Amino acid sequence: MAWVVERAKYMARYKREELKIHAWENCQMRKAEMKTKKAEAKAEKMKARAEEQMTRDVAAVQRAAEEKRANEEAKLNEKGIRTSKRADYIRRTANLPSSFTFKLP
Repeated sequence: MAWVVERAKYMARYKREELKIHAWENCQMRKAEMKTKKAEAKAEKMKARAEEQMTRDVAAVQRAAEEKRANEEAKLNEKGIRTSKRADYIRRTANLPSSFTFKLP
């Protein structure tokens, strides 16, 4: 009969320890889940910042390219006007200016 009481005491202690272990395990699992969620949120934030930075960089490159295109077009127009003026001068005077040189291939 004493062994039944002794066994019941050990079983009660085992149950208490089992509950403590279970509570600790749940706490650790929640901590791990929160840590994972926090890391995922941080990664998402970093990804959003990187995408925003990339968008800004692409926009800056497009603006610079457009500006370069405009400059080149202006140079081309300027050269065209200069060539037209030179051609008009040659047509009017029927002689070539002294600075004019032919570039043969």
